Amino acid sequence: MQASDRRTAPRFRISIPLHFQVAKSSEPECTAETLDVSSRGVCMETDAPPRIGTILEVRLRLPEMIMGWRVPEWRITGHVVHVGAGSEPGKYGVGVEFHYYEAMAPQRGRLLAEGEAPACA
Repeated sequence: MQASDRRTAPRFRISIPLHFQVAKSSEPECTAETLDVSSRGVCMETDAPPRIGTILEVRLRLPEMIMGWRVPEWRITGHVVHVGAGSEPGKYGVGVEFHYYEAMAPQRGRLLAEGEAPACA
């Protein structure tokens, strides 16, 4: 059985900018872009790869076709399940399995379009 046959949620090959940070840490947010996404996880590409097992807080806008309803921004907690080579030197593909979601209303948090996260070291 191929890996794609075991997935319980359909994956969408879509490029969405996102921000992530190690959970409960004072480290700065890092930026990434999705390679594919589902309601259960994301594969993203970044130049600041977290270690396998790391718990991340991810902020992004997921299209209604993926989640089933329209929300301005999601805050999602998950853990890193794999890290591999990216599409170009200095980039890494990172797989994150989602644990839980929190919908953010526009008045509760800033939207991604309002500003960029600082670059990670």
